[in-house]
Amino acid sequence: MKHRKILTLTAALTAVGALSIPETKAIGETLTVVGTYDTGLGANGSEIVSVRSKSGIAAITNVAGSIDVLDVHNPAAMTLLRRIDVSAYGTPNSVSIHPSKDYLLVAHGTAGSVGKVSAWRISDGAFLAVADAAIQPDSIKISPDGDYAVIANEAEGVTVGNDGGAGSLTVIDLDDFNPRRSKALKVVQVSLPSAAGVTGFSSARKDDLARIDITNEPATLEPESVTFDKNSRYAFVTLQENNGVVRLSLKSKTVAYFGLGTTTHLADLTVGGGYLPTQNYTAMREPDGVFVFGHNGRYVVTADEGDTRNAAGSSGPRGGRTVSVLDTETGTVVDTGNALDDIGNSIGAYPDSRSNRGGVEPEGLAGIKIEDRVLVAVGLERGNAVVLLDVTDPTAAPVVLGIAPTGVGPEGVEFLSQDDDLYLLTANEVSGTVTAVRVDL
Repeated sequence: MKHRKILTLTAALTAVGALSIPETKAIGETLTVVGTYDTGLGANGSEIVSVRSKSGIAAITNVAGSIDVLDVHNPAAMTLLRRIDVSAYGTPNSVSIHPSKDYLLVAHGTAGSVGKVSAWRISDGAFLAVADAAIQPDSIKISPDGDYAVIANEAEGVTVGNDGGAGSLTVIDLDDFNPRRSKALKVVQVSLPSAAGVTGFSSARKDDLARIDITNEPATLEPESVTFDKNSRYAFVTLQENNGVVRLSLKSKTVAYFGLGTTTHLADLTVGGGYLPTQNYTAMREPDGVFVFGHNGRYVVTADEGDTRNAAGSSGPRGGRTVSVLDTETGTVVDTGNALDDIGNSIGAYPDSRSNRGGVEPEGLAGIKIEDRVLVAVGLERGNAVVLLDVTDPTAAPVVLGIAPTGVGPEGVEFLSQDDDLYLLTANEVSGTVTAVRVDL
């Protein structure tokens, strides 16, 4: 997640609230936009969203320095419960709500500096605890059983020639953290070993900010997004610039690497002339958002945004432009090919001006298992839309089910279950809004 310049938080709470909008049907009638929440902060609001369906609450990060806690019992009329000022500990990059207890965690940090993790009570916004993380905490997530949190410390490049330091993971033991009594967070820092030579990892790529070769040594490893297997045994973290995934054992703190290799499909690589996917495109996938399913998270689903330079430099094509499914036991990968660009174009959401870069740029990703089906949702950051896919068969290409428009720049995506209905919430970074989309299966 790359962050824009942070402005001072000046908007009053009276400027923040819910905005109901007419229902908007999407392709195939699968997705229906039902509501929008506006932070009132514009590009300083709404980057990452975390959801607790049972309580009907969501929390979003506002890069201006706050967390908005929302009542989402009625997704058509989401309302602000409270805005928590967390700016004392630095830029809030990500937030995660505990699955059962009255608190949330926030990851804070900027490139090149050791950041923080802070805890806040949801019911009244009270500060609970803070601890050091590592260099540039980016994504944070709490495990399904609530016993652990893991932070991806991105440590991205700072300036040309400065790699920003070694990427790493932070593990927080939450087993006995009580939002009424606890005063400390139990933190363990996990260094990442070299991934040089790992099959399917990046090669012949340069860091977009530091302009240095990505060697897959610790100094050029950049953890991005976090998820867990359903039994909370493992955390899985994407390494976007490195074109891989790291699996962390929460018990032993040992890691394993999996490379994603390349995708080959037709694409539009030329600015102008409309959407013409006629050019052969082979690229490293470079994953951002991640979800896993199967025993111990055997199948890893990624949103392949891309974030490095090739020989063409900053204007060169990047990323898979795909959603991929990796079998960690066999190493095989299947993906959507050009289906995301195709469906974006079908509703006028394909950004032709970005053809020479990343097309619709799939970024945030969430997944859910419903009976015998496995569904994922992916935000198209440059297409300003969210796409629903079926990945039930991990040996076949993901099946696109539908698309719906969102606010500008969807980054965070989460599923929400309410009153036997299923929804998607997207946090739209540029417009500072949250879009609620009903899923009709």
